[in-house]
Amino acid sequence: MKTTKILLVAAIGVACILSCTQDKTEEVLIEKTVKTAKPKNLLMYKEMVAMLEHYDKTRKPVLEKALGKEDTRINFYTIETLETYLAYVKKVSQEKGIKLTGINIVSASYPENASHGIPNYQTNMFMPTTEINGKNIAFAPDVSKNGEIVTMKEVLGKYGYNWVYDSKEDYENRKVVKKGIQQNLLKGDELIDDKSSAGNRGTITPPY
Repeated sequence: MKTTKILLVAAIGVACILSCTQDKTEEVLIEKTVKTAKPKNLLMYKEMVAMLEHYDKTRKPVLEKALGKEDTRINFYTIETLETYLAYVKKVSQEKGIKLTGINIVSASYPENASHGIPNYQTNMFMPTTEINGKNIAFAPDVSKNGEIVTMKEVLGKYGYNWVYDSKEDYENRKVVKKGIQQNLLKGDELIDDKSSAGNRGTITPPY
């Protein structure tokens, strides 16, 4: 009788373990199904061709004439680079109590004295965004405090750059640069540099 009770308890325990394992397995499968579903922003092939051809006709000749060469067309980042960057800005934003809404991909180009990349070729950089007054605004989670957002516009201004893409008003007044930003630009060599929360370090093509 005692042996029967022990066997019964053991059987119930195994059943519970199997049940819990099955539940966990189902949860993982559901999660994977959600994550691997086709995104809504996938392009049709004909859309791709139309967009590429339009670039070839309206942008490529202008850039080649101005630069004397074809500028960057492809920016390559490894999957690990993208995943690591997204994980980092998500983590830092969460720690600061700030909602991360997305990533701005911003056009830029490598200067003559670039320490990495290829001088005089176009590239891009990632800037994390959060919602401010109903708009997605680039911000710096690394220097923001708990619930206190520091925008990328504020940080770049301290380094002498006039960021004008947060609002229509800023853009329309882009030629009017505040005195403080001008002064920061002039004393740029004196400013202490620091690593930002913006991302880059990809591979560009051309050149080959």
